[in-house]
Amino acid sequence: WIVVDDSGNFSPFSMNKLLLSLNNSCQHRPTGLSDAAALADTIIKKLQQKHLNAPISSRAISQVSQVALNRFDKAASVHYAVNHQ
Repeated sequence: WIVVDDSGNFSPFSMNKLLLSLNNSCQHRPTGLSDAAALADTIIKKLQQKHLNAPISSRAISQVSQVALNRFDKAASVHYAVNHQ
């Protein structure tokens, strides 16, 4: 995918960036890294269903990530929200 940020700049989608962000939010969990990897897979599947090959906004990635984290772990969700407003 091509990601469009809030200022209109384009960049390639980075699985590593998503994984790092999720891992930072899940670091309080003993299985944080594996949880983050599973969440990243779930988020990517959701994004694929909605956006196929079209450019995607960074805000859309954040929203899908926030929903997934909120369902999984409230503390991780709050941490993510603070860092991705």
